[in-house]
Amino acid sequence: MSALLIERASPMMLVQDLGRFGVAHHGLSQGGPLDLHAHCWANKLLNNPPNCATLEITFGNAELIAGQDIWLALCGADMHATIDGQNVQVWSSFLLRKNQSLKLSYPREGLRSYLATAGGFDTPATLQSQSAVLRNDIGKQLIDGDKLNTHDRPFDGSVTHTPACYVPDYPNHIELRMISYGKEHTEIFQTNFTVSQRSDRMGVILDAESPLPPLPGITSEALPIGTVQLPPDGKPIILLNDRQTQGGYYKLGCIMRCDLPKLAQAPPGTQIRIREVDLDTARREWIEFCRFFQSSV
Repeated sequence: MSALLIERASPMMLVQDLGRFGVAHHGLSQGGPLDLHAHCWANKLLNNPPNCATLEITFGNAELIAGQDIWLALCGADMHATIDGQNVQVWSSFLLRKNQSLKLSYPREGLRSYLATAGGFDTPATLQSQSAVLRNDIGKQLIDGDKLNTHDRPFDGSVTHTPACYVPDYPNHIELRMISYGKEHTEIFQTNFTVSQRSDRMGVILDAESPLPPLPGITSEALPIGTVQLPPDGKPIILLNDRQTQGGYYKLGCIMRCDLPKLAQAPPGTQIRIREVDLDTARREWIEFCRFFQSSV
């Protein structure tokens, strides 16, 4: 019997583990959770390693029914989660009993929630990853009626909570730190941006009243996660998990890895400011993050 039945799928519901690495030379995207912080905490609350697959639930408005007693954890945006009408605390683990219904409404703030289960969700892997990347036709967008199995792993059955100091706010204005690739375009640090409606898992487009002056393109080259490209229209694009593997737009810099979860939770209209950060600071925070979750994520 399947562990969970998707009675009502959210507008975008995908299975994501840490992603698909070592495949860029095939033209395949990395995938993986946009909000790595929430994904890793959902797994940590259930004593899972960070690479266990979770459900990335975007925009909420979903319902799942348990086919068996199952331990779950929910982190990320607060989507008014309830079990048979009783409130469920976000950033905590909980037991969903057989035939009970977990309902999620629309998020109060933020954009995405991550649902983990003890042992992780058991879905087919492609190139050693369960991550769905729709632009590569890998995996699928989950829909009403889909059923999910889990890896069978004992759990001690204790409710756990993320300490308050690790639970982020999702305000309507955020600051992102960028490792700059040069001094040719300092206007980016003085400009007020907003998240465009056209943003998706490939990248976040930044709108502004006055677009940045265009710069000439470059020879196509590899694109790390967080790369800030400047297309001819002067509206920067911050590349995310489902980005293309290479591109030729001018590159202004790279948003530091530990700031990308804030961007993942920023709905259209969120105000963005960018400031410069040095490489050593970005590297140090990333190493601390990886060590905390005991994984080279």
